Amino acid sequence: MTSEAVGRPVATEEGKRLRIVHCVGFYFPDSTGGTEVYVRDLVTALSRHSMDGSIIAATDGTYDRYSWNGVEVVRYPIDAPEIQRVTDRDVRRRRTMFQEIVEATRPDLFHLHSWTSGAGLRHLRQVARMDIPSVVTMHVPSPICMRGTMLLNDERPCDGRIDDRRCARCWALDRGLPSPAAYLVAQLPRWDVTDSVISRLSPRAATLLSARAAAATKARQLRSMATLSERIVAPSEWVRAALAENAIPPEKVVVSGQSASAEFSDRKPRPLQGVDRRQIVIGFLGRLERYKGADLLVRALAELPADLPVLLRIAGVGQDARFTRRMEEAARKDPRIQLMGLVEHEKVPEFLADIDVLAVPSRYMETGPIVVQEARALGIPVMGADLGGISERVHHGVDGWLLPFDDPGPWAEAIRVAATDRAEVARLSSNMRRTRSIDDVASDMAKLYREIMAGRPQTAGAWS
Repeated sequence: MTSEAVGRPVATEEGKRLRIVHCVGFYFPDSTGGTEVYVRDLVTALSRHSMDGSIIAATDGTYDRYSWNGVEVVRYPIDAPEIQRVTDRDVRRRRTMFQEIVEATRPDLFHLHSWTSGAGLRHLRQVARMDIPSVVTMHVPSPICMRGTMLLNDERPCDGRIDDRRCARCWALDRGLPSPAAYLVAQLPRWDVTDSVISRLSPRAATLLSARAAAATKARQLRSMATLSERIVAPSEWVRAALAENAIPPEKVVVSGQSASAEFSDRKPRPLQGVDRRQIVIGFLGRLERYKGADLLVRALAELPADLPVLLRIAGVGQDARFTRRMEEAARKDPRIQLMGLVEHEKVPEFLADIDVLAVPSRYMETGPIVVQEARALGIPVMGADLGGISERVHHGVDGWLLPFDDPGPWAEAIRVAATDRAEVARLSSNMRRTRSIDDVASDMAKLYREIMAGRPQTAGAWS
């Protein structure tokens, strides 16, 4: 490439193949969630848009390389951004292990799908130093919310604006402080004593004293995300609104919803029929953690008569041993509760195929979730918390129920209706329709990638 070409806009005609590297904090065959499923499906669908993809993902182990679903996957250790592999007097030519892995994929564009220690801001910064354009998809609320739920004081949806006093108080309440103490924490100066004598004496006290500083840091990190990336993809409208509350330029944000995988297509009339279908089966699929809300279903069921013809199937595992024990104890006491354990993703269609209603009682603002899209594709009505992405995808009284995230009473009533009014379940099911396909998602991303590349100056460092 001649020097005269530097600064010249690139012509990105539709036929030109682009190379995209997708970066995630976890990946198959490890325990995965909606983000990893989204990435897997997106990479496959993008191949039909002249886009070649590879995946790089963090691991707690050592470097590894393998193929998954026909796509090359590279796993790098979490400290890869700190491991210097190429040193040079020219700072621009220095490379960490992470940068070497990215460079080896020869990407036209880098797409970050996580915001964790394994795949987050420091990785985005290193890619920016390589002059590779980046896109970030906000699959979780953590880039905005210190407690990760987007529930202000655990009472109501938050608008997402990062205010260091408000966020410090909300976060302190989440850490178990009584309201007066949380208020005092929010009035402290913006100290950062996490690396001080106080921290060595009491790490918890140092963290609490640094709450306002931590909130201010989160605001700076969000601004850095916007500066370092060409676009931020918001899977739901509420994410776009929360970014706007933090003065992220609207032209930086693209709203693109998720979709169920192609294998979710075997629709059956709900409720399911058969000699063994005396009970209505309500299914829960998610992590056994408080923020996913499975215990709310258990509390709701406890309010209903023991002879109500309903079965609650709870699929998932979690790391909160106390929460898991409570769920196990509830299942021992109530034969209407079945704990199914971990359901691997390839078995999810089978799990959903045998339920009548899907329950999604999340206690946080979901950006999706994909499981609602999977239910929609299969014609399964949803009982969902009236929050975030769930409320954008479920229409109360039309194809499901939208219910309070913190009150088991309305959930009990919805369960009673589902168990006693099969015609209502059938009506809601008939209105459940797939609204997006993975090809729609891929079309959104392909258009975005080409738009970004068309605006990039052609440089001598471009891949040949």
